[in-house]
Amino acid sequence: MKFLRAKTAFISATLIAAAIPASAFHIVLDAGHGGTDTGAVHSNIKEADLVLKVANKVKGLLEKDQNFQVSMTRNADRNLGLPDRVKFAETSKADLFVSIHANAASDQRAKGVEFFFQNNLPPDEESLFLASQENQAVLNSIKESHEGDELSKKGDVTAIVEDLRRQNRMMSSLRLTQTLTSTWENDASAAQATIKQAPFYVISKTSMPAVLIEVGFLTNPREAKKLSSSEYQTDLAQKIYRALLSYKEKVDNTEAKTLN
Repeated sequence: MKFLRAKTAFISATLIAAAIPASAFHIVLDAGHGGTDTGAVHSNIKEADLVLKVANKVKGLLEKDQNFQVSMTRNADRNLGLPDRVKFAETSKADLFVSIHANAASDQRAKGVEFFFQNNLPPDEESLFLASQENQAVLNSIKESHEGDELSKKGDVTAIVEDLRRQNRMMSSLRLTQTLTSTWENDASAAQATIKQAPFYVISKTSMPAVLIEVGFLTNPREAKKLSSSEYQTDLAQKIYRALLSYKEKVDNTEAKTLN
């Protein structure tokens, strides 16, 4: 048992060090939907078009900063399946995955920005429904293999490594969403921002810290008007960029303390 605890501590320290990039953060930006999948459509605004514009603005800011390397899952209005988005992020060996969407609700009064991350807590009913809507394309096209017994067949050390990776990824994702929320809260004129969790496919299947951002409700007339504005899209992009920069600074500070 003592050996197992020591082994766990060693693996944990190794994973934490490995999770902190030594140079520029590689961010994968994922503009939701695209092509025949328009996403939500309200007030003549297509979610797929809107989020691509916001993602491109974030990309422009990141490209000007040597702290970051940036890739896009899609650069045009084209079909791209959820598994393909995850595969792209994994192949890119990204440090962070940021998926951008716009929200919709039956109640036109619903408003605000929402940040989703994947954790182990039961999601609320509304978040679960939203995730199921986003995941439907995958559910209709693939049938995932049963993996329930796989972990039990592995050794203790492998099981520990996998659990620590999940926990490290979950906590990093939470810190990222908290940093995003703080950026919004520091702007008195910004829309209200909340943190939620739901099993969205793209943030559940990626191995790196990930967040899904719902930039506003297209079904809210006032928010839809703002979201259609290039100036507001730029403001959203700047907030996302500032949050990513703040998150990287926190990680760098953690790395410096670890080395000292």
